[in-house]
Amino acid sequence: MSIRSAGIILMTVLLAGCASGPKADVTGQRIRVLEQQQALAAIARDRAALEKIFAPDFQIVNPSGAVATKEELLALLLGGTSPYRSAVYQTDTVRVYRDVVVTTGLETVVPNTGAQAGQNVRRRITQVWRREGSDWRLALRHATIVAP
Repeated sequence: MSIRSAGIILMTVLLAGCASGPKADVTGQRIRVLEQQQALAAIARDRAALEKIFAPDFQIVNPSGAVATKEELLALLLGGTSPYRSAVYQTDTVRVYRDVVVTTGLETVVPNTGAQAGQNVRRRITQVWRREGSDWRLALRHATIVAP
């Protein structure tokens, strides 16, 4: 088998996993709504909403490169002083792969504490959502600071 033939077969297999059409559009819209709910729940410190959004094995890679679990992130968001004064989330792309969705977006937060307290901080976000029954749960989030 030639390299070209192997490449064509590989591309066909990969593209077969990508959903398109009305079902993918509905899923994409659902994920966009969930991403807005996630931002609102974090600001509101709504534990029940966050528990429903985050998968049990959720992980986040924060802008400093540290990895945190669902429990560690919930402790940060819900304990002591709220880490954020405000948050605005914009979903840029949604890619549906059957029971997994990968999104990219731009988040602007205003921290309450730390060196950037009171300032707009922009982050580029990648998120991985996984279907669990009829629900979508956030499994992985990666954030990178966007230079001003």
